[in-house]
Parts: sequence; structure tokens; C-alpha cells
Amino acid sequence: MMKFTKQDFFVLVGGIIIYVVDIGVDFWVASKYFCQGQYSWSILILCFRGISSLVTQIFSYEWFKNDWEGTDTGKLKWIFLVHLFHCGIFIRYWFALKYGCQAAFKLKSSGDASETDPSNFIKKQAIDAVTDINMLRVFKAFLETTPQLFVQIYILMQHGKTNCYQYAAIFMSLCGISFSMADYQMSLQKSLPDKDMKMASHSFGHSNSVSLSWSRQGST
Repeated sequence: MMKFTKQDFFVLVGGIIIYVVDIGVDFWVASKYFCQGQYSWSILILCFRGISSLVTQIFSYEWFKNDWEGTDTGKLKWIFLVHLFHCGIFIRYWFALKYGCQAAFKLKSSGDASETDPSNFIKKQAIDAVTDINMLRVFKAFLETTPQLFVQIYILMQHGKTNCYQYAAIFMSLCGISFSMADYQMSLQKSLPDKDMKMASHSFGHSNSVSLSWSRQGST
């Protein structure tokens, strides 16, 4: 039976906070480098952020098109406009919070394991929404957060000068990578249909990304 607990909801909220703070720290660090005349580092950080955001927006919009196939085209146009301004993941967070709050706080457990049961349907919607977000955060972790972490460590080792914003960037990078990987593993386990497959996922760790991608396609 699918489960979406209060702990899952609070982890989701924590992920939102880290995501927003990470964006703020990125622009803060880039602006500091720019004001100090270190334009190359500032541009490099902004490039990492821009490429990561572009890739995640493309995947997010394509997944929306897949999920909402056959629905009102007006909704898809609105979704496209939101993604055009690089705010697509916030729409996904809104859906995740909406369904997650209902699943964790408002629904009572039902003995019916069928997906047609209303409570199980809401839980499935919450799990699917969180799974999509965590996949996008994995993209961000490897396209932006990890490269930025190496850049900040290189700058510290090369120049020997330390500033609070550099430590903040390193700390947020480590938090972002840790949370994205942990949430990814949790989403993988929840998206698999039975416990046997969950146990298999621990034995074949390198197949995690393929398994989660297929499980997501199966839910659309």
C-alpha cells in the first residue's frame, strides 16, 4: 500500500527551503565576485545556474505534457509560460505540497490497496509529484551544485583567501547534494510497486536511475 507520511511532508518542505536558499546564495556569491572584479568566477557560477535551470525546465515541461496529454491546451500554454520564466519547479512544488498535505494530514488510512480508492489516489499523486521533483533536483545536483562545489574549493585552495560567502556556498552545495541523493533514494523506494523490487534496488544500486525513470513512465 502506498504511504505518504508526515515525515515525508516535512522532508518536502525542507527541500523547498534548501532549494530557495541555494538560489539566493548562488546570486549572492556571483554578485560578490563581480563586485571584486573577478568576473570570470561570477560568469562561471551564473553559467552553471543557467544551464542547470534550462535543462530542468525542459524536462519538467515535457513531463507535464506527458502527464496532461489530452487535457485543455490552455493549461499547457500557461505551464509553458511558467517554464519559460524558469519557475516550473515551483509549480511542481505547489502540486506536491497540495497533494502531500492532503495525504499526510487529512486522509485516513484505508484497507483498500486499489489505486481507484480516493485516499490511495491522492497518495499516488503526492508520491508522483515528489518523485518528479527529486529527479529534477538530481539533474541540478550534477549540472550545477557539484561543479560549483569544486569551483569554490579550487578558489579557496588557489588564492588562500576565505570569505563567509564562500563557506556559505560550500555548505549549501553539500546540503543540496546530500538532500537530493537522499530524497532520490526515498522516491525510488516509494515508486517501486512491491517490497521485493525495493530489496532488489539495494542490490543493484547502479540501476537506480533507470528504475526510477521506468517507474515514472509507468505512472504516466
